[in-house]
Amino acid sequence: MSQVAGETMQESASAYRWVVMGIWVSATVVAFMIVSTIGILMPGISEELGLSPFQQGMLGSAAYWGNLTMAIPVGWWASRFAPKILTTVTMVLGALCLLAQALSPGFAVLILGRVAFGITIIARQPARAFLTQQWFPSRQVVLLNSISNAMFGLVVGGGVAAAPFVFAALGDNWRATLLSFVAVFAGMTVIWMIFGRERETSEYRSQLGAQDVNVLSGALRHRDLWIGGAGFVGATTAFSGFLSFYPTFMLDAHRTPLVWSGAILALGIFAGGASGLALGWVATTYDRGRTILLVNGVVITVTFVGMTMTGSLPLLLALTFLNGAAFGFWPVLYSSPFHLPGIRPREIAMSLAFIQMSSSGGIALGPLITGAVQQATGDLQLALEVVSFTGLILSVSGLLMRHGLSSRQGELR
Repeated sequence: MSQVAGETMQESASAYRWVVMGIWVSATVVAFMIVSTIGILMPGISEELGLSPFQQGMLGSAAYWGNLTMAIPVGWWASRFAPKILTTVTMVLGALCLLAQALSPGFAVLILGRVAFGITIIARQPARAFLTQQWFPSRQVVLLNSISNAMFGLVVGGGVAAAPFVFAALGDNWRATLLSFVAVFAGMTVIWMIFGRERETSEYRSQLGAQDVNVLSGALRHRDLWIGGAGFVGATTAFSGFLSFYPTFMLDAHRTPLVWSGAILALGIFAGGASGLALGWVATTYDRGRTILLVNGVVITVTFVGMTMTGSLPLLLALTFLNGAAFGFWPVLYSSPFHLPGIRPREIAMSLAFIQMSSSGGIALGPLITGAVQQATGDLQLALEVVSFTGLILSVSGLLMRHGLSSRQGELR
């Protein structure tokens, strides 16, 4: 009888894992969707508040400042808490930060609200590490992250594509648009509170109990973690520079409406989501993680530069599709901490915090570099071309990484 009950419990847990992680990932990608629409709202915000190009760059990167400076200490502190309560608290605080942005009386409060919202995102990341280890075997981590990447493409890409229409429907009112985002995020918070669950197996408890005292040094001792972090910095620097400034560039240089700019960017994000599924399968089945990073870093750079050199819509759609497909490397590189030899649960949480800090560093740098180059030269096209070349750092990471790109490492733990 007990054996049957145990098997039934195991089957129930296996089925429900997709519900738990589906809701968690959905809430997180909705948060990134909200952050990513800043380029669409930027012209309206800039007009009302009278922002300079560098101030626009600050606004585009502000959501990632806290991640860049506080990811490690916040991740270390937050990894002490159970994932259900950690996710709930950070989502509630995130909704309040969005509300503060929508009601902000000026630039300073708007910046602070975006910084605080970014901190809630990074503080939530240890919950992902714990929930993944509780619900999924290591051989399925790349699959889970590939599906998460596809959801990112669907939700963030859909949000960027829909934002111009929402913005127009609300009378080109960026404050009202942000309030609509508050309602969506609050709804996701309620759904998580109802359906989110934990599952602590005996294996997970034993690994957690054997955790080294110095969690931070245990995580950062891995050479490949640093190299992978550098790859994320390079790719996200180029991505965020374009996300924040490309709609403005197309509007000024080619009189392209925001609706079309949003569609171009959204197509790339959609392509990245679908590509992540395919590249995740290739990396897992054929152990080609290094090749993926090598090739995709070059493709990201070449296609971004190409997007600054033409106003032809068919050519732009082809370039952004290839560019987005190259960002399918994400689940392959993001899964690397789970495959490092001898790594423990809280060390994985800290490793993911480090990766989040690295990608956030790139996202914070992209708009700042682009805005600074534009302000110094008066040439936004040149600024976007300069930031494009940071994508090559991803290729260098592919050359240098030794471990962490193969799920076979995870099978040995």
